Amino acid sequence: MPGALNRHKLILMLSLSLGIAARAWPQAAAQDVVVAGLTAAGCAACHGSDGRGTAAGPAITGATLSAAAFVAAVRSPRGAMPAFGPEAVSDETLGELHTELGRLSAPSFPAGRVDVGAALYESTGCYSCHSNQGQGGTQGPRIGPNPIPLTRFGWYLRHPSGQMPPYTAGVLPDQAVADIHAFLQARLPPADGISLLAP
Repeated sequence: MPGALNRHKLILMLSLSLGIAARAWPQAAAQDVVVAGLTAAGCAACHGSDGRGTAAGPAITGATLSAAAFVAAVRSPRGAMPAFGPEAVSDETLGELHTELGRLSAPSFPAGRVDVGAALYESTGCYSCHSNQGQGGTQGPRIGPNPIPLTRFGWYLRHPSGQMPPYTAGVLPDQAVADIHAFLQARLPPADGISLLAP
């Protein structure tokens, strides 16, 4: 295990060094460095090999966090993400990875429309597995209210697991994904989740 960890550190450092030397092609170089760096550091399993997120972890591309906040999030993450201490990856390496991730555009979706999303949720057949308000049913899990972040929601629609069919951009464009997400976001929480209505 220590040998594998050292090999991953070496790959990550070499990848970052190559990226620094290839600033003439920032987007392409950053993409190559990010793929190698995230894979070597073990981040790709949840955040994707390109850092644009998966159902297991959010997108980390784009300049959404300062370098210091990025390092802090890796050292003391929230949720299910494990902490990565300095022995696993140095502050310097994280700083370089942050720079390269910042060169890549973050995934984006247009603003969602609740009324259009409600109609799409029905016409697309989402209700048949996830129930009328997204509260979940016998065929599918709860997806609303308070759905997962839009970028992760969109990624999962395109790359689902289990028996859910994939919804490609040709079947469900990004605007439609944003609209359905807005509809789910607008749903009221179940009554037992509202403290004033609790018995």
